[in-house]
Amino acid sequence: MKKITTSILIALFSATIFTPAHVEASWLSKTWKKVEKSWNEAGKQSSSTGTTSTSSSTIRLPQRSEYPNSYPSAQKIGYQLGGQERSIAGIYPNATYEEIRQILGNPTEEVHHEYRRDGEQRAFMRYGGITYSSIYGDIERAGVIEVTNRDAATYRGIAVGDSLEKVYEAYGRPVRIFDDNTWFYGVFIWRSDYMYGIKFINDGEKVTKIRVF
Repeated sequence: MKKITTSILIALFSATIFTPAHVEASWLSKTWKKVEKSWNEAGKQSSSTGTTSTSSSTIRLPQRSEYPNSYPSAQKIGYQLGGQERSIAGIYPNATYEEIRQILGNPTEEVHHEYRRDGEQRAFMRYGGITYSSIYGDIERAGVIEVTNRDAATYRGIAVGDSLEKVYEAYGRPVRIFDDNTWFYGVFIWRSDYMYGIKFINDGEKVTKIRVF
């Protein structure tokens, strides 16, 4: 394209040699400036397209193999997430069932004082795809919050169905990636019940379940 345009300009320049002296001498310079401007704009557009292509490249996600197989006993690993960070639909872990009802109203389903096969009592309230459940036999409080669909998102905006790339952008590198590829953010003590934070259960690409405790 540039070669063709240059040839045309040369021809036009040659033609101006035989024109009367009173013809405006700046015609060629004005035309050349217009052509240069079009080339510059085309170059910027091409450069912009290349930058966009680079920025859309896939993020390299952390892998399970990059984490140790064990940790020192009795040592806290990770960091404490604030209560708000662990809230779902305005409910914090360890809220009483009465508090949950006051905020969200009557649940879709609820069970209290049910004995499991292991002898531990069970209690939960479910609101669509959000379930608030008791743990360790404390049937007055919901120590675990589980989300199985897009009825709710975390404080940082992650919902079931979101990609692991989006989780990484919102939370950064996981504190721990478990053997089933679950991503964990929070604090824990190795081989103990001490664990506070958020788990993003996934299929290797997208979040399939969120568990907060």
